[in-house]
Amino acid sequence: MYELRLSGGSPTLYQQGTYAPDSAYRWMGSIAQDRVGNTALGYSQSSSSVHPSVRYTGRLAGDTLGTMTQGEVTAITGGGSQTTYSRWGDYSSMAVDPADDCTFWYTNEYLPANGNFNWHTRIAAFTLPNCGSTATNDFSVAVSPASGSVTAGSSASTTVSTAVTAGSAQSVSLSASGLPAGATATFSPTSVTAGNSSTLTVATSSSTPAGTYSITVTGTGASATHTATYSLTVNSASGGGVTNGDFETGSLSGWTSAGTTSVISTGAHSGTYAARDGSTAPTNGDSSVAQTFTAPTGTGTLSFYYNVTCPDTITYDWATATLRDNTTGTTTTVLAKTCVASSGWVQKTAAVTAGHSYTLTLISHDDNYTGDATYARYDDVTLS
Repeated sequence: MYELRLSGGSPTLYQQGTYAPDSAYRWMGSIAQDRVGNTALGYSQSSSSVHPSVRYTGRLAGDTLGTMTQGEVTAITGGGSQTTYSRWGDYSSMAVDPADDCTFWYTNEYLPANGNFNWHTRIAAFTLPNCGSTATNDFSVAVSPASGSVTAGSSASTTVSTAVTAGSAQSVSLSASGLPAGATATFSPTSVTAGNSSTLTVATSSSTPAGTYSITVTGTGASATHTATYSLTVNSASGGGVTNGDFETGSLSGWTSAGTTSVISTGAHSGTYAARDGSTAPTNGDSSVAQTFTAPTGTGTLSFYYNVTCPDTITYDWATATLRDNTTGTTTTVLAKTCVASSGWVQKTAAVTAGHSYTLTLISHDDNYTGDATYARYDDVTLS
């Protein structure tokens, strides 16, 4: 943020600052001032556990220069991420309503689900204190940590914090939705005065299915309702391991697929079956199979085989594979982008830590150009 003011007819720097309250990414900023000099800043925000979301913050005219003091408010938490293109959105606009010169209107884009060019628009309206005759009471809700991992039958906890973003503090009731089957959520305490915190505990049962779930934490006050998202990964109580890693069930059971995927019965690395991402006919974008698993005790290496057919160049088509450690929040590229006419079966390995939750994603990318369809086969995913 930079604010310039005229001094003797020449613009001079009045204040500057960077708003980075945590390690999340914030970009596409737009800023405006109301009639008393309060400043509002809107932007896109994302992290390894939160899809691109629409957020805003602000400062009062008399606050310490170079700071944003009014807390962070989530207008909406995105439901997906952009999966291919490097360009994000078209606009981010913060404007002051000319009717009262106090109300800020903020407009930005988000994705309701993973994809490309499927943006939705969110419009938020708010005021900052001391502008107009009556200050609007408002608050924000956040969770830290934003993600957790448990074995089915165990519990995970996170801190739900609230902050006064405008006006006076109010009572905020807390609730959770989007829980996996067999899980319950409790808050201690169940309601707080804005500015205080609560502990959310999610208890799973032995029957809770393995997978990653987005749990919505909702704070309801007298003047507003706000949400935050907590990502919970549930691991199988059986001790973990990869399910159907050789695809010999003849299906993608145990795997989550996206794009164009299939199980083929010819040309496997071993046995009868292998997975194929993409097709012998052109496809558009990423095709993938993914699985979340826990590395069992005594294992330290993940292994799989790939066989890519890529008659194009790596600029447009490729095969790649990533391994995300859900326990630490880090991601490793096990197979860097590869494009060769016919690779044959090649083995790739990666180190894993016993007891950690991982998500392995096996990908083929094709630009849908006629005559050079790219696809990748994968087989024999094992832990040792």
